[in-house]
Amino acid sequence: MKNRWPDAYKVISVLENAGFEAYVVGGAVRDFVRGVQANDVDITTNALPQQVKELFEHTIDVGIEHGTVLVVLSEPIEVTTFRSETTYSDHRRPDEVKFVHTLKEDLKRRDFTINSMALTKEDKLIDFFGGSSDLEKGTIKAVGNPKERFSEDALRMLRAIRFSAQLNFTLDSSTQAAIKELHSLISHISIERVKVELEKIWVSNYPSKGMDLFVSTGISQHFVGNWGDSTFKWNEFESFGLKENGWAFFILMNKDSSYTELLSAFKCSNLEKRHVKEVLRAVESLNNGSWDSVELFQFSDDVLIAAASYGRILFNIEHSYTPEILREEKKKLAISSKRDVVVSGNDLMEWKQEKRGPWIKEALDKLTIMILNEELKNDRAQIKEWFFREYIN
Repeated sequence: MKNRWPDAYKVISVLENAGFEAYVVGGAVRDFVRGVQANDVDITTNALPQQVKELFEHTIDVGIEHGTVLVVLSEPIEVTTFRSETTYSDHRRPDEVKFVHTLKEDLKRRDFTINSMALTKEDKLIDFFGGSSDLEKGTIKAVGNPKERFSEDALRMLRAIRFSAQLNFTLDSSTQAAIKELHSLISHISIERVKVELEKIWVSNYPSKGMDLFVSTGISQHFVGNWGDSTFKWNEFESFGLKENGWAFFILMNKDSSYTELLSAFKCSNLEKRHVKEVLRAVESLNNGSWDSVELFQFSDDVLIAAASYGRILFNIEHSYTPEILREEKKKLAISSKRDVVVSGNDLMEWKQEKRGPWIKEALDKLTIMILNEELKNDRAQIKEWFFREYIN
């Protein structure tokens, strides 16, 4: 036994010693076959949830009605009873979950062959549906009949596209044909779940592949936004590790002035909306090819890096900014945040002997800009002298 996932293997050992079967399943097995380190490890077993709970001191019922118990050792491990799923009336979730007796019955309900393999604690691979072969070929293929899999859970269509973008795999022809035929079923899926999959495509290594499939399979037509135009521009897109940048790029690509409606339709958070708005502002202010000290100060590193890239890709704005240069330019500024200014609103009120009001923000903003433009040093005595000259004498 290799010490690959010590907690998971300990759980398997306890279950096996009690007379049950237990295996690692899901993405961890896919990554094991690919030679990639997996962080999240799930276990499937023929032990019923209550039997699992009796074997371990610390468990949490996270989905016990669906057979899932969280076993907590040094890290939490999801343990799920072998199960099959009946009809899916809403194309989202099974009407009923039934516990089954064999591993093969459990694995055949899963979405894609590359996700339907299992692993013993001795690292013996169990592969009933050709997942390892599809991994070797670089193919995303539904388990069994793809129309049935996508009719059961329509989100699987978008997951197929997402895996294609993450792994740089192609869609099996029958799997892709089924998506093109059944794409309208995606309308049954909550916008929050669609948003998660889209954003995973954007932060993947091959987002252009995902966006091309999102449009070419017909899925995109069921959502707000002009997704069909200029998909080739995604070839140059880079997320810089931020899912919000996908929204900014898409909006800039479409020159969409009503972008707030799009972001609201996809249930974006206020923080996400703020980031997108800042990237759009930064691109607009880059039109002359550079940012001044005040603009470099106003925008975060993340916003500037995205705006510099998207301004060049989408609007052919010539500039010399790279992420490294931008970080260096930011370091050269006299102050890095408003908190660095050596005086406060309380100082201004004391000097002027006047109550708090809008005048304080106006004065602080003015002196901040002067410090950034090196017209005034960030020195208490010099600022006081300037303030008395401007506001008192």
